Amino acid sequence: MNTIRNYEWKLFLFLLVPFGLVAENRPNILFLFSDDHAIRTIGAYPGSINQTPNLDRIAREGALFTHSFNVNSICCPSRAAILTGKHSTTNGVIGNSSPWNGKQWVYPRELAKAGYQTGLIGKWHLKGNPTNEFQSWEILSGKGGQGSYFNPTFLSPEGDKRVVGHSTKIITDKALKWLINRKKEKPFLLCAQFKVPHIHRLPPTNQMSKYEDYEFPVPDTFFDDFSTRSSFVSETWMALKGMKGHVLNIAPTREEIEKNPGIRPPFLQEMNPSQRSAWHRAYDPRNLKFRKLKKLGKLEGQAGVLYTYQRFIKDYVRCIDGLDEQVGRILRFLDQEKLSENTLVIYSSDQGFFTGEHGWAEKRWMYEESFKSPLLMRWNGVIKPGTKINKLVQNIDLAPTFLKAAGVDIPEAVHGLPMQAILSGNTGDHWRKEILYQYFDGGTLEKRGPYNMPRHEGVRDTRYKLISFYEHGKWEFYDLKNDPQELNNLISNPSMKKEINQLKKKLIKLKTKFSPPDGE
Repeated sequence: MNTIRNYEWKLFLFLLVPFGLVAENRPNILFLFSDDHAIRTIGAYPGSINQTPNLDRIAREGALFTHSFNVNSICCPSRAAILTGKHSTTNGVIGNSSPWNGKQWVYPRELAKAGYQTGLIGKWHLKGNPTNEFQSWEILSGKGGQGSYFNPTFLSPEGDKRVVGHSTKIITDKALKWLINRKKEKPFLLCAQFKVPHIHRLPPTNQMSKYEDYEFPVPDTFFDDFSTRSSFVSETWMALKGMKGHVLNIAPTREEIEKNPGIRPPFLQEMNPSQRSAWHRAYDPRNLKFRKLKKLGKLEGQAGVLYTYQRFIKDYVRCIDGLDEQVGRILRFLDQEKLSENTLVIYSSDQGFFTGEHGWAEKRWMYEESFKSPLLMRWNGVIKPGTKINKLVQNIDLAPTFLKAAGVDIPEAVHGLPMQAILSGNTGDHWRKEILYQYFDGGTLEKRGPYNMPRHEGVRDTRYKLISFYEHGKWEFYDLKNDPQELNNLISNPSMKKEINQLKKKLIKLKTKFSPPDGE
């Protein structure tokens, strides 16, 4: 009889879920998301080069994931993997030009069915609007889904609207407004997705003058000669030494533009007079100095590349500083509204980024700096403050984690794993031991694709990494314990034959496991 009554009570609670009447037992979910954020520019991570007190707060009051990876290090595929919990070959978004099927299974729709109020604000960057995925949405519009840093246009079901300000603050303003106006009887899922620090990196006006006399440390691998790798690795179009002026915010001065308005760059055209004045105050002296140094021949060879690095990394960190400032506003709001206790807060990025490592400023590769994504998570009562999680997790794990937190069943078709098994202090003995990576946006053997780099795939376990450049018949193998910077390709080392063969078998096994079923 007691068993029957318990069953009836659980059924009663389940029927109430869609009406939000048991919201207090399920956490709100706040997903803060950025674009191209390197982990070495988050203060909480070892070896960081800057301070991010608000992002660090999430890690300090929750968990820092040291081995969080993406399945495909490029914007659209990464976002699709998060929404579906599946690898690119199954969700259909294998590259930035791939169409998005919004009718396929996605976790936000399942949370809405379970009574959550769901919203998306910021950078969407998938082909098609999120009409089937979220109940409410406002996304950056224009420039192929990238939107503008200053005075961006937002698209919503009500149409387009241009908003004055910097996109990082505007997205935060809109997120806070959404939280204030939400249906308070329901738990919520809010995804606040920022543009920073994606190129073209334009920091907010209050950050433009920072680091003027500061020199950021140069990565140890900055002058990597790629001596143990295939030739196409060094020939990739992502070297800082080849960066053009607009990438480094080198532009005409105010005086020059006043004499000839036609030379004003597009990004300055988007700014209003006040924003342009702030820009010229900060950047005109730098650009005049750049011209002087170049004229004197002081930007040749290594000196020029090091100068380029400092221009690049300073704007990158200025953008991060602006983001951290806005994350602080959101965290304080949660405190003020007494939402911190029952809100799962996550910070992550679609992928990592090379911030000078190997001389690069890009992503896409399976090398650690690009393959790794930052992941910080705070969940009161579940995650012990100051936790460090070293297990191999991927962005496909977010969807099942959110579902399990909400008490929603996880479909067998989802590739990711709910991270609850490793959040609460469990050892995670049955957690995965290896992960799969696949990058499809490269070109063919005869004609390489974007950034002059090849398609590749690989497998990583807790110590070793195997990469296959399959169209070229080339392999790379790294011992990450003894060579964490991936400088010594051991694919031809006889002593590694056993480990290499084991990872080749695991690569085949994982590809088979995560391939779409026949007919799909």
